[in-house]
Amino acid sequence: MNFIFGKGLFGRWIFAGRIGKGSKDNGRGEVLEYYPDQYAVYAYKSDGTRTAYFGSGSEQNVLSKLTFEITETGCGQCELVFKKLPSNTELNYMQRIDIHLYGDKLPWYSGYIVSRPVEGTTDQEYKFKGFGYYNTLESLFIFQTYENMDVGAIARDIAIKAEQNLGIVYNGTKIPNVGYVPAKLVFDGVTAKKALATLADFAIDYVFGVDEYRNLYFKPRDTKVNEQAHLTVGKHFASYSPTWDADDIVNWARIKGGNIDDAGERWLCVVEDKASQQLYGMRQDVWDLPEAYSAEDARRWGENQIARYKKPKKSAKVKNVNLEYPYPDGTFYVRHMSTDGQAEIRTLDGQLYTYPITKIKYTVSAKDGIKAELSLGEQPFSVDRYLAEIERNANALEQSQSSAIKQLKK
Repeated sequence: MNFIFGKGLFGRWIFAGRIGKGSKDNGRGEVLEYYPDQYAVYAYKSDGTRTAYFGSGSEQNVLSKLTFEITETGCGQCELVFKKLPSNTELNYMQRIDIHLYGDKLPWYSGYIVSRPVEGTTDQEYKFKGFGYYNTLESLFIFQTYENMDVGAIARDIAIKAEQNLGIVYNGTKIPNVGYVPAKLVFDGVTAKKALATLADFAIDYVFGVDEYRNLYFKPRDTKVNEQAHLTVGKHFASYSPTWDADDIVNWARIKGGNIDDAGERWLCVVEDKASQQLYGMRQDVWDLPEAYSAEDARRWGENQIARYKKPKKSAKVKNVNLEYPYPDGTFYVRHMSTDGQAEIRTLDGQLYTYPITKIKYTVSAKDGIKAELSLGEQPFSVDRYLAEIERNANALEQSQSSAIKQLKK
């Protein structure tokens, strides 16, 4: 494969100053120059050796289109479409890929291939599918009891296990102490994903995932407006579709834990929000938290859940976001947004709305260049959330049965 280096697309460059002011994301936005519509995909062996390069900088580019997603949990799904099938030595199952946009030396996405076309296919387009490394946490199971440890220390222990067993890079600076010490948490064969989700609830509104540097992070949710996400309808993007949904409100819940008392019960506490009940009526639910063995821990977790579900979900879709943004002095920079913080949307009638940034989806092609769309707030129906709830319920039943058996044996 031949390469052309040192040239911008159509002989043009975009020079930019520093972007992402205040960013703490290891150099996101630190590059000083960008190349319009340039994109590159690098493939690597497990030892870090680069095996192939595809993209707009190659002399004969066989990569016709790619899409990838950045979500609250880091790098999500991706799809690569080729006009010519790459060989297995170039791009194979479980192989790591990094995606770079606008000539940025730092990756915008890192993941691995889970599906590729089979040799001999008659298809005219060849689609490769992949996931970010957050997905690998599904295959790591935690069998451990943690007592009197800070939630952040537990998360770091799980991150070390992930580095030892998966292609994830441990970075302790991205997992700070929380300042809360649960009395006892028992993870009896739950996935690392599930364990981190439980810890995030105990930490009170923390987010976790694996970023484009393959670092596992566990950090407080940022509620400030993201500096890259001040957006105006008609100026920075073309399409804005908001939705309000009150179907899933919960403002009273009773919580079951992992401990069975002398009466054979697992109830630990009740949590509620009176203000929400006044506005929307009593909306009840029963929640399982088999990892918890104390009422104090269950109450902390439950109050965090109530805070999330006590009011209607507000969400929006924003399409055709303009990433190249001019400064008044004639220079340019490129929006490199993350899911940190909130997006501020100014509508055509001058109203301002803020939403958490849930997902950023990039679509890149030689024909149409680089496009982006945003999912904001909590979407009314999410397949990922639906499947996670099914898994959570199944795990809760299995763990509660296991707890009952253990205590009956005493």
